[in-house]
Amino acid sequence: MPSVTFDTAGLAFVAYAEVLADGTSPNTNSGVTTSRVATGLYNITLDANKQQSGSRDLIFVTPKGNLGVPRSTAVDDSSASVKVVAIYGGAPILSYADSDFSVLILRTTIQPAAGGPA
Repeated sequence: MPSVTFDTAGLAFVAYAEVLADGTSPNTNSGVTTSRVATGLYNITLDANKQQSGSRDLIFVTPKGNLGVPRSTAVDDSSASVKVVAIYGGAPILSYADSDFSVLILRTTIQPAAGGPA
């Protein structure tokens, strides 16, 4: 039977935060810097010892708020130091929307194959 523990899955916590719609994360934050850069767009800035390639991370974003308003997210993790979170919401057409959200960033501890992405 396959194991589902983090150790055997080769995952490690990198960062987490509860981010308010204004981009601040005053109460729950693992040491990252968060900011709102435009409506529905947020930067999660990792310090030097947490930076990593987008090919080695898993980023989970969960919008919070009114259950009657549909929300969707996208993450640009092409930078090792800044992960950009986009939140879309509204009906009938989704557009950028400010929202409180949770973010969890994990990374793989499995070394890439020789010649593969670092």
